[in-house]
Amino acid sequence: MSTSQNHDTFRGDVYDLIELQQLLMGPHQVIFEGKSPFQDVLLLETKNIRLYWKDQLIWNSLDERIYHEALVHPAFVLSDKHERILIIGDECGLALREALKYPNVSHVSLVSLSPATFTAAQKTHDISEINEGAFYDKRVQIIQSGMHDFLKAEKQHFDVIIANFLEPETREFCTMFTKEFFKKMSNLLTNDGILVTNSASPEDSPLVFWSIDKTIKSASLQTLSYHVNVPWFGDCGFHLACKKPLTLNGEKQPIAQNRSLPENLKTWFSFSQRVMSVKKQAIINSLNSLCLSKFLPNKEQDPEDTKELRHLLSNSHRLLYEGGNRGDSVKVLETSDVRLYLDKQLQFSSLDEQIYHEALVHPALSMVKKRDRVLIAGGGDGFAIREVLKYPDVKHIDLVDLDPLMIHMARNIHKVASLNKRALHDKRVSVHQKDIQVFQKEQKEPYDVIIVDLPDPGDEILSRLYTVEFFSKLSNLLSDDGILVCQSHSPEYAPFVYWSIGLSLKGTGMNIRSYHTEVPSFGDWGFHLASKKPLQMMKRKVFVPCQTLPEDLSTLFVFPSKYRSVRENSHMNTLSNLKLHEIYKQELRR
Repeated sequence: MSTSQNHDTFRGDVYDLIELQQLLMGPHQVIFEGKSPFQDVLLLETKNIRLYWKDQLIWNSLDERIYHEALVHPAFVLSDKHERILIIGDECGLALREALKYPNVSHVSLVSLSPATFTAAQKTHDISEINEGAFYDKRVQIIQSGMHDFLKAEKQHFDVIIANFLEPETREFCTMFTKEFFKKMSNLLTNDGILVTNSASPEDSPLVFWSIDKTIKSASLQTLSYHVNVPWFGDCGFHLACKKPLTLNGEKQPIAQNRSLPENLKTWFSFSQRVMSVKKQAIINSLNSLCLSKFLPNKEQDPEDTKELRHLLSNSHRLLYEGGNRGDSVKVLETSDVRLYLDKQLQFSSLDEQIYHEALVHPALSMVKKRDRVLIAGGGDGFAIREVLKYPDVKHIDLVDLDPLMIHMARNIHKVASLNKRALHDKRVSVHQKDIQVFQKEQKEPYDVIIVDLPDPGDEILSRLYTVEFFSKLSNLLSDDGILVCQSHSPEYAPFVYWSIGLSLKGTGMNIRSYHTEVPSFGDWGFHLASKKPLQMMKRKVFVPCQTLPEDLSTLFVFPSKYRSVRENSHMNTLSNLKLHEIYKQELRR
């Protein structure tokens, strides 16, 4: 744990800070709050509403305002007049809610693209609460005809057009980002009107992002592009378009209430050098040459949303709505989300902590020959213990956590104790409130499994817990056939940190195997196994109850080439060359 006395500092991912600010401005309950000598502890419970279209997460109530405020308000800031508004593809009324905040809006035409989603929004009381009754505003006209019929028949012009489409992953969605389609929307704009459309992620799909920008320009429109971080979805891109040149005045700000806009909107309009370098490669998407979907990963083959939904449905939830047909099916789900923040950094979400902890614990325990004695460094929330206790042959567990508040919370706060199944009360568990470096010096008897679940190396003190020297001392406590597992941050978002931890483990002389899994609250998350003997990776199965791991654990040990390419530039972290915390900060800034 961090021993920093400055509780105003923030050492985590900026996504965590943005999301926490959103939660604190919305409905929530503080279950536990306290300060220890090591960190601030904040335990929140929120009601999380999620809408899935064809089992793909479209939005959730935790951070939808960040996205919809970013979609709507920059266009309104730049438009001199916004009496007549057209919104396409906002079936739940969330962009509509933002547009109606401007008192001089006199008319809004809303065109739905998914009848099933629009029906779900009308019939679900919770969505009506979230959109603040936007559908019932007298200024709103719901267009019953299809989008193409509307665009063909509509004669009046609009001051602002807001287009909210799904990414162009399929041929159908790709046609909505064509030169011809933008021409049609341009024809409905007033001479000074502004069009805003969502886009691909400039960070994840820069070629698609800039190609949409180039396609809009090919429809004789001037553009300004921007992006914003939405915690659950990552970096989201947008394009503003007008018949006249667009300039952003940093002094001009939204007059409407909002929860997430920065003091200066200009910060959204700058891009990294890597993203800008792709701009010259952009191409025009047209009906004769539908190209965008070729440059996007096929999410229909990406099981993560489906896996997450399946996990949520197998646990406590309320299905608020389910309907539609196979091509236009919708689910609206309510879950209770208990979230722990340490120094404003998300530690766990009850929605998916099981995915993380099953991946942390079971590969090591399923591969080791003997499981009599287990050491857990960190993990004061008790979730790793919960998973270890599923093995009946485990005889003793030592949990070592420095922060007494964490131990108190895991033992005595009902919400947490219920989640960890009262793991700290089990007779096989000995709890030690002390520094792991002190504890390991006092131990002589070896462990069959050592689980390192310490905080990320966000400062110099924590960086010392990821050195060759520290791992060497832990390896001295490992039995000859034992296995150590270490949580190691994200191979996707912090690959230099991830592979540097692996290299530092390897510097002890132990044999290393690396693996990863997708945890929705954190993205792709990585771990390293270490042992004194070579680790044989055959088809492995977990033989105790678990919900989220694949049948064949060996699939976790496969990495995309873009993850592996960073490994050769990793850094061995030692006490004499302590740099992991600096690498960590650099990667978070990046």
